[in-house]
Amino acid sequence: MGLLRFLLALSVVIAHSESIFGIKMVGGQLAVQAFFMISGFYMTLILNEKYIGSNGSYKLFISNRLLRLYPIYWVVLILTILFSFYCFFTTGGHNFARLSSYKEYYQDMHPFSLIFLILTNVFLVFQDLVMFLGIDLNSGNLFFTSDFTKTNPPLWNFLLITQAWTIGIEIMFYLIAPFLVRRKVITILIIIFSSLLLRCYLYFGLNLQHDPWTYRFFPAELAFFLFGTIAYHVYKNYQNKNINEVLLKLIWIAVIIFTVFYSQLEFRFKEYLYLFVFFAALPFIFILSKKWKKDAVIGELSYPIYISHILVMMIMQKLSIFNTNIGIYVVVGTIVFSFVLNEFIAKRIEFIRQKRISK
Repeated sequence: MGLLRFLLALSVVIAHSESIFGIKMVGGQLAVQAFFMISGFYMTLILNEKYIGSNGSYKLFISNRLLRLYPIYWVVLILTILFSFYCFFTTGGHNFARLSSYKEYYQDMHPFSLIFLILTNVFLVFQDLVMFLGIDLNSGNLFFTSDFTKTNPPLWNFLLITQAWTIGIEIMFYLIAPFLVRRKVITILIIIFSSLLLRCYLYFGLNLQHDPWTYRFFPAELAFFLFGTIAYHVYKNYQNKNINEVLLKLIWIAVIIFTVFYSQLEFRFKEYLYLFVFFAALPFIFILSKKWKKDAVIGELSYPIYISHILVMMIMQKLSIFNTNIGIYVVVGTIVFSFVLNEFIAKRIEFIRQKRISK
């Protein structure tokens, strides 16, 4: 599933920059929800097949997941801070880049609010919660809001790597995954139904038909992770069956084409069809590609691409590298930078992670 993960990451990059030759792929929201399904699939796979027996420690599982996330995130975070100071000094203090909100409002913030924002930037946890909060400049306190776009200043501006809120949701899933994904399929289906029912209630009952409720509220997003769990059970049922490889490749190609040319298609409910097709194809794509080493290498770039692309885009804008074709420059620059992150950080951390697991 490496190429598919790679394309989903690029979909987010394009959503935050510019289309490439008019191609926008699936956009940010669908890419994130598809990633949630992949995450649910992989977590169910490793918890049922890898973190068992002497490796069945909850602490080992969580620490290994955080080792996967934090090093690259922290490197990009530090570089973002350094870049912000670079902007500050080269503009005579007029532009503090991602630290601008802190510079402007820190004196108006309650110490608890400031500490919360600093900690969530460092440790990722609760970054998704920021999308449901605002800050009252009179008291300096945080408050809940149903529409973060109507708060002033928007609290999400205090997130130094704004797209990392999805990783906060991922961590929430990791924390509960060992207690969920090993349960019977009927239990998983009940939880999925409850999550979808909650989504419908928020949308139709409470009329919360806007961001962040449409894809940032963890209880409503839980269904996508657990769709990945169901996909794993389908995979286990078919993994030893003799499925025609041509059919598997056709499924794989169809999903890739749907992902790349999604924005060119015009018909009702296409987002629901995409998510259904993605879910249905997931186990068969894994059967096809699980032994593809080059595919796995490509897939390893998806996380650094996702985490670093905003920083790459800011650097390119600062250096005036592009005037047109922004999307192409950002995509190429992010891929190159992500390759460096993967080679010098992710691979070394992965060696440590694998050593911690008993043979």
